[in-house]
Amino acid sequence: MTGVLAGVYTREPLRAHVNANNVEARIELLTLLRRGGIVPTAALDGSADTVVVAAGGTVDEAMEACPEQCLSSRRPVLLVADSFPPTGVIRAVKAGVCAMFWFTQAIPEQLAAAVQAAHRGECRMPHEAMVRLLGGVAAPWKPAPRPAGAAIAMPLTPRQTAVLRLMAEGHGNAAIAHTLLCSEHTVKNVIYDMAARLQVRNRAQAVAYAVTRGLI
Repeated sequence: MTGVLAGVYTREPLRAHVNANNVEARIELLTLLRRGGIVPTAALDGSADTVVVAAGGTVDEAMEACPEQCLSSRRPVLLVADSFPPTGVIRAVKAGVCAMFWFTQAIPEQLAAAVQAAHRGECRMPHEAMVRLLGGVAAPWKPAPRPAGAAIAMPLTPRQTAVLRLMAEGHGNAAIAHTLLCSEHTVKNVIYDMAARLQVRNRAQAVAYAVTRGLI
C-alpha cells in the first residue's frame, strides 16, 4: 500500500496478525515483529499487506492456530514452530502455506525477512523440514488430475531444475537471478513454465512435488 508525501511515494510497512497456542509465544512474536519493523495488528482486515503469523510448538499446532478463513482465502501465512514433523509439513504445503520459520531462531531481522517472504508468496522452509520431505515420507503432494488424453509432463530443463533447487533453499527471485546470472523476469518465466509442467499452483507445492519425486 502506498501513499504520497511531499510528492514522493512512500510504502507503508507490512502488518502482521499473530495467532499462537499460548500467550507467552504470542507476546514474544509481537515484540520481535515490532523490533523488525513489522506492524502488529489486533484484528484481521482486508489489506493485502497483512500477513498472518501462526505459531505453535509443532507445525501442526501452528496450523491449528491459523484461522481457517486465512487458508481458504489464500492470505499470506507464515508458520512459526519449534519442530516440523513431516506429516505436518506436507499438510501445510498442501494447504498452500509457502513460508515456515524456526521459533528458536527467531530474531527481529530474520523474522521480518520471513514475513516479507510470505507476503511475496515465496517458499521459505527450514532445513529440517526440507530434509524430511526429501526422505520421501508418506502422503506426498499429488498434482491435479490431467484431462483425458493430456500428455504427461515433460522432464524439467537444467535451468528449471536449478531454479527449483534454489527455491527449495528459500531464495527469492532476486537472489535466484543473481546466482544464475539472469534477470528476475527470466526467473519468473522459468517458474511459470515449471509450474505448468508440474501441474502445481504455487512455489511451496512445486518444491514439495519435486523433493518427494526426487527431481531435486
